[in-house]
Amino acid sequence: MNQFRVAFFLVLSFIFFAAKPYEVKRVLVIGDSISIGYTPFIKATMSPDVEVSHNPGNGGSTLRGKDSLQKWLDNRDWDVILFNFGLHDMVHKDSSGKYDVVNGTIAVPLKEYKKNLEVIADKLNETTAKVIFVTTTMVPEGASGRKTASVPEYNEVALKVMKKKNIQVVDLYQPSLEIHPNNSKPKDVHYTPKGYELLAEMLVKEIKEVLKG
Repeated sequence: MNQFRVAFFLVLSFIFFAAKPYEVKRVLVIGDSISIGYTPFIKATMSPDVEVSHNPGNGGSTLRGKDSLQKWLDNRDWDVILFNFGLHDMVHKDSSGKYDVVNGTIAVPLKEYKKNLEVIADKLNETTAKVIFVTTTMVPEGASGRKTASVPEYNEVALKVMKKKNIQVVDLYQPSLEIHPNNSKPKDVHYTPKGYELLAEMLVKEIKEVLKG
């Protein structure tokens, strides 16, 4: 009889815990095509109880970020928000919109980039999420519409803003210097699938640490 009772309670316990829904954690990635490239690898690595989303389409520059941020947040409660702006701020375009690093005008100069980032950071800090800024990855020599030297300049400004706003930073710039050459096309800021996977590994590590806390 005692054995029957023990077995009965074990079955009830199994049913209770199996039926109990787990709490879903929500992660939002905001950024351009580089983040679009590594987001699927973040999704594939995280456990089933972590929902990973990316803002619709390309996040573009900080100008688009300011205008679209509220829509991207979608009135949802996010646990973690990763964001980056930079590559589309430092791009040079001519009057027709064509990338032209020689005769074109830079999209968002550094001073404006700083002001825009501060606005975006303040809005993100108003959420209940843990906010993480991701530094901009490298630009190879000869890349269309961008200068290699611009990336450290924009990252330096971004790091000062994040320090001021008390926002955690994950540096992808330094790792990208090693990852990019063997995992990209010549003169292209983008990566091969393997390159995106390597970038994602560093972000997954930080996301998991935050969610554990």
